Amino acid sequence: METPRTYEAIILSDVHASEDSACICRRFVEFLSGVAPRARRLFILGDLFDFWFGPRQAEIAPYGEILGALAALASSAQVTVFHGNRDFYLDAGIAGRFGFRLVAQSATETLCGRKALLCHGDMLCTNDVSYHRMRAVLESPAVEWLVTHSPTALARAMARFSRRRSKLAVTGKTQRVLGINEGALRASFAGGADVIVCGHTHVESTRTVETSAGPRTLYTLGDFGADGSYLVCDAGGFRFRRA
Repeated sequence: METPRTYEAIILSDVHASEDSACICRRFVEFLSGVAPRARRLFILGDLFDFWFGPRQAEIAPYGEILGALAALASSAQVTVFHGNRDFYLDAGIAGRFGFRLVAQSATETLCGRKALLCHGDMLCTNDVSYHRMRAVLESPAVEWLVTHSPTALARAMARFSRRRSKLAVTGKTQRVLGINEGALRASFAGGADVIVCGHTHVESTRTVETSAGPRTLYTLGDFGADGSYLVCDAGGFRFRRA
C-alpha cells in the first residue's frame, strides 16, 4: 500500500555518513524508507557524506546502501541532493544512476506557498576566509582529478586526513567566523526569497530577518547525523522534527 503523502517536502542536511558511522547510516536508511516517503519531495542540503572521493565509493558499504535507498525513494518522490563542503565531488553520473537531482550551489523552490532559497549554507559564512581558500583549492580541476582518480585505499586515507584537519580547524575558530555573515544573508534575501533554508552550521534555529521588503525567515538546519533534525513543509507551514 502506498504511503500517504503527509508533507509537501522534507528538508535536511549534514548526515555525514561514513564507514565509521554505522549507527548514523543505519538510522538514515531507516528514515529514507520510513519517514521520507511521507513527503512528495526530499531535499538534502549538502554533506550527505562525510567525504566523497568518486564514483567507486558507491560500491562500498554503507554508501551503496544509502544510495540504493535514495534510488528506491526517487521512484515515487522527487529527491534533490545539494553539494556540501564535504561531498562536492558528487557528480551527474552518480545522480543519474541513482535517480536524484544534483544541485551544486543553491536552488529556489516554491514551498508552503512561499519562495524558498535552499543552499548548504557555507557560502553564507563568508567570515571564514581560510575555509573558502581551502575549498577553492579542493575544487580546482587538478585536485579534483587527483582525489577522484586515486586508488581507493589512498582516497580513504586522504578523506580521513581531511576530516581530522577540518575538525581541528573548527576548534580554533570563533562563532563569529563560523556563523552566517549578515551582509551575505541580506544579499541573498535581496534576490526575492521569502524564506532561506540552509545547513552547515549544525544549529537548528528559526529567525526572523527584517529587510527593506519586510520580514523574512531564515531556517538553519541541525545536524541530522548527530540529532536527527529535519524540517517539514505542509499545510501548517515549516516545522522542525526529529528522527
